[in-house]
Amino acid sequence: MVMTIYGSFNSTYIEYNATDLLENHQNGSTSKREKRSDEIRRDLPVSGYHDAGMGGEEPQATSAEHEELFAQYREEDGRPDPATCNEEETDHQMNSNRSKRSGANSRANNRVSDREFTFSRKLLLLNLLVNGLMFAVAGYITYHCFNKAMVLFSWHPAFMSIGYLILMSQAVLTMSGTNYFTHRCNHRTKVFLHWLLQAVAGILITIASVCIFLNKVRLQKSHFQTLHAIFGLVTVCFTLASIAGGVATKYAFQLRQYMRPIYSKLIHGIAGTVAYLLGVSTIGLGVYSRWFQEDNDANVRLALVIAIGVIALYVIVAPMFNTIQRVKTAVRSTL
Repeated sequence: MVMTIYGSFNSTYIEYNATDLLENHQNGSTSKREKRSDEIRRDLPVSGYHDAGMGGEEPQATSAEHEELFAQYREEDGRPDPATCNEEETDHQMNSNRSKRSGANSRANNRVSDREFTFSRKLLLLNLLVNGLMFAVAGYITYHCFNKAMVLFSWHPAFMSIGYLILMSQAVLTMSGTNYFTHRCNHRTKVFLHWLLQAVAGILITIASVCIFLNKVRLQKSHFQTLHAIFGLVTVCFTLASIAGGVATKYAFQLRQYMRPIYSKLIHGIAGTVAYLLGVSTIGLGVYSRWFQEDNDANVRLALVIAIGVIALYVIVAPMFNTIQRVKTAVRSTL
């Protein structure tokens, strides 16, 4: 009797549990997951220790272990990890932005390449003309200096024409980016070539100035009596100021405590522009000097002056615009 009642009770209990499991399976596993999550949080606190009975204390799980358990729990349930989703979205966004930037850069590079190709053809024609005029005018003046005799005075017009018309013109064109032979060089190479050409030009101009001064002393003639001589003196002064400004510009970072870099560049740009304009003007005045008029008629002198004007116009346009921009920048930064 008792065994019969017990067996009937046991079978009823098993049927009840089976029915309960079936209902849980049909209703989903949401409550089960919440229960398991609560059990993990309850059984594994974040910090501290809990009593493990009379045997003593054992360390509890850390937050890292909690995250690992939750990750495993989510993997078992098939739910994605929110942190992983965020990382994937961030990576996708970064890759998308990188692709957009690379595409924009490639399009910009293509546009620059197209401009350089078109600009290079113009530069090729202009530089052939201007460089040809530079060497033609300086070569003719140098030839005229030594065609009869080689005296102390001969080195003055020869070195002045080479220093200003060739070397200084090439140095200015190199930095302004309008020289076909150097416009593809990087900035460091351009600065080096500018320094080298200006240094050689400064040496030749100094030698030419010393030669004319000693020649005046040897002949016991007065100094700075003509317009050409006065322009020459002012030109040399501005050339020295330009050289000093160039040194200050090169070491602008080391001298920033004494002078702002924008000011050193401004001084160098203004002094260099004025020095070059005065230099070519002085050479033009020298073409009309009494010494040069003895063996050259008016047409030759006029052709030389026009050629000198074309050279100066081509060389100095870009530096003048750069100097104006630097003046505006200096004024805005000061106000």
